[in-house]
Amino acid sequence: MIEKIRKEVEQATMQDLSSRRRQRELVYARAIYFKLCKEKTTSTLKKIADTLNLNHATVLHGINNVFPIIKKEEPFLYKVYSKIKNNDDLNHIKENYYALRKEHESLLVKYENLIETRTVDEYDEIVGIVKQIPSQHLETARVRVKAMVDIIKNYA
Repeated sequence: MIEKIRKEVEQATMQDLSSRRRQRELVYARAIYFKLCKEKTTSTLKKIADTLNLNHATVLHGINNVFPIIKKEEPFLYKVYSKIKNNDDLNHIKENYYALRKEHESLLVKYENLIETRTVDEYDEIVGIVKQIPSQHLETARVRVKAMVDIIKNYA
């Protein structure tokens, strides 16, 4: 997705974003690129910066300081930004969805591995013991069970 954004910004602004020059047109084009990458991808500032061999502070500066100038004083460039932003808006949503889904599945696997280490029967036995506690003594039992768990965690 980042590569696609880069191509679109370079074509629309006729600038080579990897150039090390600091001409206004190029700085503005990079700011548009940074803003779009931040909005349309799940990439970190560092990852965005690495695509142009820059550092994350440059990306942050472009988004927070340069982009507002474009919005205020450069209507043509702001239209370029808006056009690219609204183009394929569903793609970045899909990309974010798939990234979150992948992370969710990874967490589920970790959770399942945690659960597999103990059987349901082991928990059922403990739950059965706890259910025998009279309701008027639940608070005392809660405090003592928590203390026992802490002791087991720290010293077992």
